[in-house]
Amino acid sequence: MFPPNILRLCLFVTLLSLGLGNQKPSIYYLHVTSDIRFRFATTLVTSKVANPANTSQEVTFDVTLPDEAYISDFKMKIGGRIYPGEINEKAAAQKQYDAAKKKGQSAGQVKQQPRKTNSFSVDVNVGAQEKVVFNLTYQELLKRKRGSYEHVIYIDPKQVVKDFQIGVSIEESRDITTVRVPPLRNDLEQSVNQTGQNSLAVIERPTKRSARVSFSPSEADQRLSSTQGISGLFVVEYDIDRKSDAGDVLVVDGYFVHFFAPSDMKEIPKDVLLILDSSGSMYGTKINQMKAAVIGVLNDLHEGDRFNILVFSDSVEYYKKSMVYANKKSIDDAKKYVQSLSATGGTNINAGMLQGIDFLKTSGDINERSQVVFFLTDGEATSGITDNSRILENVRNSNSKAFPVYSLAFGNGADYEFVKKVAVQNSGLSRRIYEDSDATLQIKGFYDEVSSAILKNVTFRYLNNASSVQNLTTVNFPSYFTGSEIVVAGKIENNAVRLFDLSVQGLGSTGSVELALSADVKSKPFPELTKSGDYEQITEKIWAYLTIKQLLEKSIGETDSTTKVELKNKALHLSLQYKFVTPLTSMVVTKPEEKSVGTLREGEDAELIQDRSQSVQRQNKGVSRRPLPSGGGLASQFFNSLTEPIRRGGGGGGGGSYGGGGGGDPHFMIRIKGMTHPLCFDFPAKPGDVLRLLSDTQSDLFVNAGIIPSFEFDRHGKMKTFMGEIIISYKSHVMKITPSEIIYDGAHLFWKDSLPYDFEEVKVEIITVGGFRVLNVDFRNNVQIAIKKTNASRFHNSSVEYLNMYIENEAGLSKASDGILGQFLHRYISVYKQRSNKKDQIVGHLQIKEPGFDTTRMRAVLVKKPDEITAKREPCWNIHSRLKDVFDRNVQDFYIKDIMQT
Repeated sequence: MFPPNILRLCLFVTLLSLGLGNQKPSIYYLHVTSDIRFRFATTLVTSKVANPANTSQEVTFDVTLPDEAYISDFKMKIGGRIYPGEINEKAAAQKQYDAAKKKGQSAGQVKQQPRKTNSFSVDVNVGAQEKVVFNLTYQELLKRKRGSYEHVIYIDPKQVVKDFQIGVSIEESRDITTVRVPPLRNDLEQSVNQTGQNSLAVIERPTKRSARVSFSPSEADQRLSSTQGISGLFVVEYDIDRKSDAGDVLVVDGYFVHFFAPSDMKEIPKDVLLILDSSGSMYGTKINQMKAAVIGVLNDLHEGDRFNILVFSDSVEYYKKSMVYANKKSIDDAKKYVQSLSATGGTNINAGMLQGIDFLKTSGDINERSQVVFFLTDGEATSGITDNSRILENVRNSNSKAFPVYSLAFGNGADYEFVKKVAVQNSGLSRRIYEDSDATLQIKGFYDEVSSAILKNVTFRYLNNASSVQNLTTVNFPSYFTGSEIVVAGKIENNAVRLFDLSVQGLGSTGSVELALSADVKSKPFPELTKSGDYEQITEKIWAYLTIKQLLEKSIGETDSTTKVELKNKALHLSLQYKFVTPLTSMVVTKPEEKSVGTLREGEDAELIQDRSQSVQRQNKGVSRRPLPSGGGLASQFFNSLTEPIRRGGGGGGGGSYGGGGGGDPHFMIRIKGMTHPLCFDFPAKPGDVLRLLSDTQSDLFVNAGIIPSFEFDRHGKMKTFMGEIIISYKSHVMKITPSEIIYDGAHLFWKDSLPYDFEEVKVEIITVGGFRVLNVDFRNNVQIAIKKTNASRFHNSSVEYLNMYIENEAGLSKASDGILGQFLHRYISVYKQRSNKKDQIVGHLQIKEPGFDTTRMRAVLVKKPDEITAKREPCWNIHSRLKDVFDRNVQDFYIKDIMQT
């Protein structure tokens, strides 16, 4: 068990085979890609596993994570198809997995394992001779400890992997001062004072504020480590430029994150009280570990610090009657005292804690010093008051000065729940110390993190109108320790706020300290380093992440049952809304037959909640799932807009296009803001032609259409043609759409599918609108496209199936947009005069303006044509005869040679 005193992301990939002979599943591809933006790390693990046997076999992926990391996405690719995970409350996820496994389907489940803190597992039942691609995404907020951030990935495939890569990209708000990759190691605590570099790691520095780290050991490199390949912790350490200021603030899309880590401040002298359990239950390894740990703490005391030791069993004994100033002699004497301790008698935790806190309250001016209480025990009260709830209440009531209590639980059988509650209810932290581990290193690292306070009673104040800043995470902290960082997040309700003023107040070594900062409220574009992160969502994701973490922490120490349930309900709500696998949720992927796996709202209480009588109650028959800024809720958004009889743009004047589409013949409709009816036209095309529908070089988005014949002729004897294939190229990804299938980066989707697919760059959903299947593609950048599959026989005497396309949301397209549809997005078009002609047709006078060009005026006739998606006929201004004038160029410019052309 790796203690979580260093932030880490540890991945164990272990294969447990149920097959025969040597036909065990094998990992032939393992890539880990981490994208760290402003301390927020998104890590995508992709593992490809093959089962060569003629029977199904189970593969277990064990993933060890810190408390700070949450799984945010999980999917499998089986037989060329992708099956995304769904987040449910734990019991519902277990039911879905068990049902799928009974049917012999491949199924995967992610759940937090009982009695294994910070550990997740994924079980995959791999079909005979099948390959499974396993994708798991984690997100965590890196904590700064001992002066740097550490991102640690533990890899243990237990075999040599043919294609093995690790890539870490970092983008920060200030200059990155150090980036280091130490050699692989087998224990987290080896990071303390470890020197040397990983010879296979390559570090690049594209800019002062960014870094890239790559690690690609060959098969020969892996065999040099072991016949079973590489096993160990791959570590990236880094830090950024520091000053004695109020920190950095990121404000994006109504959410802010405040990072606070000042430097060059003098440490506050501290009073350290060590409360030690010497009862009989500590006999053997536990008391020896405790002695070694205490001696390590004594060695780290500085001149000006004071200390004392309180030992309890059945009774309480002080090392000295008052605090002792740290010097060589006093420390040496204390070490001898600690070495003389023996384990005997009962365990009177209540007396030891209460007398220790009372002693500290009378030991001097608490405003001039930083008080630290270390409570070391196996957490099992056997003497005096033994009821844990009464002990916790007594400690809370006694600790009126709010001394932080740092609790250490020794031994595998320690009552860690009780020890953790002591810490949570008294503004401290807790750690479990295992008997088979190096306790000295564990506790030294823990002590280093919390022993050097440079500020105490730290309060964050956000000075704008109180109604403007809401939903704040914790803003009051007992201490700020050197080498660490405090993070606060919240929501800005008032969109009119342009300057965001804040201050940080606390007590330092010389008295009161106040640091102020004023930040601009605006979004800042940052280049994308890897594809697993999304800058636009970072602040909101960090806010949700911190809020969930703090709600769960508070629920552990909460004594009121009603409040406890409320805290868990809020955490569950956010876990489901933001798609995090937390202690309250699980994620399941099942290989479906013809129907969806299940709904998110079904389920029971999370299995790790200790008191089932205080289970989380589902309110309003479910949990609200508000979409994120760049995704979610796609089906309802499209369905609401597409099922209206006519999509109208209003009356009066006009403006730039707010959507457009094309399809059969092929004909196109362009919807203009402010115009009641859209523009429409047919575009001349013959079978085999390729049309450029949309291009945006700034967004790196291109949409092309291939033309197919229908073998049906119009009244003039001309063959009707349709769009038979559409290619969407977005960044490095390609989506091919035909009436028979949809292929995204080689993964096959089908029009009958009903599950949403959440890929790296796009979200895809297939719904039914008016009897037609519609593919909705959300590019997460305020651009959405709908593509409808149509059987031409419904409107023509032909059996040819074809495609229609509509731009549902163009807000994210740049001014560089072009193509048959894209060219209209930034033009100003209006109808300024209407009349009836001799044929009783409505004729309108159109005016088209584009910056830098002459105004174009023309006449258009109001006709009825079918909508590209709903197929309902609606009036539109037909500009077919004036295409060259409307396009302001030759129509040949929109033909391209290759459908894959970008």
